[in-house]
Amino acid sequence: MQKPEGTNTPKTLSREQRWAIVRTLLQRENLSVEAKQAFQQAYPNAPEEMLDTAIFHTYVDGIGAAIDWLVDLEIFLRKPDRKPAIGATYHLLYHLYNWYQFHELLPDGRAGVLERLKEIKELVADGETEAILTTVEEIEAMFKGSRNYPNFQ
Repeated sequence: MQKPEGTNTPKTLSREQRWAIVRTLLQRENLSVEAKQAFQQAYPNAPEEMLDTAIFHTYVDGIGAAIDWLVDLEIFLRKPDRKPAIGATYHLLYHLYNWYQFHELLPDGRAGVLERLKEIKELVADGETEAILTTVEEIEAMFKGSRNYPNFQ
C-alpha cells in the first residue's frame, strides 16, 4: 500500500519514484520563485536575506553542484584513468554545509537571535555570568551551524 504523499522520504521510495521526483524538480520553470514561496511558508520568521541565501545554496546553485558531482562520478566509471575531480566534491560540500548552517538558523530567524541578545542583557543585569556564557555559546553554535549534529538516519 502506498503511503500518503507527505509521509514519503527518499529512503521509502523506489528508485523509479525518486528519479520521477528528480525529473519533476529539474523540469520546473520557476524553481527560484517556487522555492522562495516554500521557504517563506516554512520559515515565516526568517529575514529575506537568510531566505535568499538558503534558496541559493539549495535550489539555485546547489542542484547544479549535485548534478556536476554525479556526472563526475559517471565519467570516472567510464574513464578510470581520469580520477574524480575533487573540485566537484568541494563545490557540493560547500552548498551542503551552507544549507546545514541555514537549516539551523532559519527556524529562529532574526527574531530568535534578537530574543537571545535580549536574554543576555537581562542576565547581565542580574549578574548571571554562567548563564550569559551559555547563551553566547548557543548563539555561536547557531552561526557555526553546529547547534545540532546532522541526523543521518
